Amino acid sequence: MKPILLFLMIAASSGSDPAHEVTLTREMIEDAAIRYDDEGLRLGRERAARLAAEGEASGDTRLARDAHSLIALSAWAQVYTGHNTLDTLRRIAGEGLLHADRAVALDERFPDALVLAAALRGTTFMLGEGSPEKRTAMIELIKRAMEVDPAATPVGVFNGLARSMDPAGPARPEGIQAYADLVRRLDARPGAESAQPGFWDLQARAWYAMVRLQNLQPEIAPIRADVARLTALRPDSELARELSFRVEHHSWAPAASVSALAWQPLGSDTAGDGAHAEAPDLRALAFARDPQRVWFRLSFEQDLPPSFGLNIAVDRDGDPGGDAAWWGKGSHFRFDRLVTAWVAREGDGYFGRLGVTDAIGSVPWRLEKLSTDVALRLGEDRKSVMVGVPTSALGLTPQARVIAAGGTNLLWNDDLTAPAGEGIALPAQ
Repeated sequence: MKPILLFLMIAASSGSDPAHEVTLTREMIEDAAIRYDDEGLRLGRERAARLAAEGEASGDTRLARDAHSLIALSAWAQVYTGHNTLDTLRRIAGEGLLHADRAVALDERFPDALVLAAALRGTTFMLGEGSPEKRTAMIELIKRAMEVDPAATPVGVFNGLARSMDPAGPARPEGIQAYADLVRRLDARPGAESAQPGFWDLQARAWYAMVRLQNLQPEIAPIRADVARLTALRPDSELARELSFRVEHHSWAPAASVSALAWQPLGSDTAGDGAHAEAPDLRALAFARDPQRVWFRLSFEQDLPPSFGLNIAVDRDGDPGGDAAWWGKGSHFRFDRLVTAWVAREGDGYFGRLGVTDAIGSVPWRLEKLSTDVALRLGEDRKSVMVGVPTSALGLTPQARVIAAGGTNLLWNDDLTAPAGEGIALPAQ
């Protein structure tokens, strides 16, 4: 349902049953969250704030609790739309955390509020404001939510995430199983086969797909079937749309598209200096242009494994204002475009994360925000890969500089930059 229609329905119901108004406000916020609609989330948050004030003033604890929790949900969802600056995200997340904590104070056994209080503390790490105290509190809140109601869908979503996360490799089996059990419970509900999933149902199903994709060689057929079903049930979901592209089979760019390119070397990198000895070790970077694309060729020390990953971070205009910080150790480079290809080979092609994003899209990992039109061609030497990006998606200026990185489809391993770490200047057109 369009947010403006929900907003008009809520306005028309002013003065009616508070529980009904909470339901309409929840529908408005969840609908906007599913579509990554910042304006809808803002409108929903404003309405929930009025309901929270009414509940606090009248002593209606249930109304106040639910409304504060909805404000927190709206704030948490907006962190992931990919449309907001880092300063805006910090403000929104901070506001949401205050309301999540207030909802917990009103009802210490409300699982939604416990989960959102934990989740919003988790976002502070992504936004550069995390601390050991926040991590401890986050873990404790998830434990309390599990004790209160382990069967609640929001609790199941975050329990599965906590149990599956492994920064150094594939998702942990116990986390994947937790999501499998959660989805099985959701499917067992009457009418679940054809019912349109709400926000938390969608999160459960999407994360079940994502943790299975978090593998060097995912078993892709059942994941594709699940994602196709989710997309059919929620075609308005941006997350489902991104997942659908992520599991799609793509063919390598044809040889003719790269055979006539005039490659210019950009730089080289020392062998064996990656973070993980077993992962692809980036050695050289080259650059070329054709009438529609700019191309980068990344060469590695060994033959590329069945799954590999690469990034190209671009400072397109030489202006660091509003740019994101590159994550390489000791680097001070900042970028406003990020090209990603984290793929697993399949037959005559591949599948995986593939796209172009901007600085604000990179914060919540909306890696396909600007474009998914990224061409890949595996080199005949099996040690190199060529990446073609539409010229329009990068908007390069004569001041453009780049850093390249390589690794597996799960983790970064090695980057290549200028000796001082400021990025490599691109040749003039």
